[in-house]
Amino acid sequence: MRRPGLWSICLTLFGLLLMLGLGVWQLQRMAWKNGLIAEMQAGMTAPPVFLEGPLDNLSALSYRAVRLRGQFLHDMEAHVGPRVHQGQAGLHVLTPLRLEDGATILINRGWIPKDRRDPASRAAGQLPGEVTVQGILRSQLSQGTWTPDHDSRADLWFWYDVAGIAKARGLDLAAAVVQADGQANPGGLPIGGVAQPRLKNDHLQYAITWFSLAGVLMVIFLLSHRRAKDRP
Repeated sequence: MRRPGLWSICLTLFGLLLMLGLGVWQLQRMAWKNGLIAEMQAGMTAPPVFLEGPLDNLSALSYRAVRLRGQFLHDMEAHVGPRVHQGQAGLHVLTPLRLEDGATILINRGWIPKDRRDPASRAAGQLPGEVTVQGILRSQLSQGTWTPDHDSRADLWFWYDVAGIAKARGLDLAAAVVQADGQANPGGLPIGGVAQPRLKNDHLQYAITWFSLAGVLMVIFLLSHRRAKDRP
């Protein structure tokens, strides 16, 4: 076996530096994610902020517990799916809530089975008159890379496309969604509290993986170098 040449050494160093760099980057991402999770938890556990119009600047209230009072526009509800609850496929119900001053915001009222999409099948949960809603406000909304657009034939949404829903329903909606808490609705549907934000933090595992691969590469290189050196 030949002693490792210049190209072998250069490629090994390149791979080693790349893996170590990716490991450090994952540690940085972990610190960022921990800070975001702490910020979310602080906002979600803080006393609810009472919201009233105009709802022009909600970016500072993302992941904050909020309370609103208004009237549901049940005939304008939209559906986001598919969403799974306790192993069963279904949808989330987004219903516009109109406040006293006319400002309107979408409320994720919770989960329903696919066969209960027709509001008539859950009429008891279509609350009339003025209601008070409490939940978590989401204002940082974006479409995922692989998330499809609105299915106009099925009138089904796949993400919180507030602008698209506003256009389809002919409404002026605040650029946010309130994810309702787990307060029970009459008739049991929608099931609230199932859309609360959760963040996974797997960056430490990724960092360990990259550092381990760097270690394996270094061991292979050293063993190869040693065998070449010991060969008569």
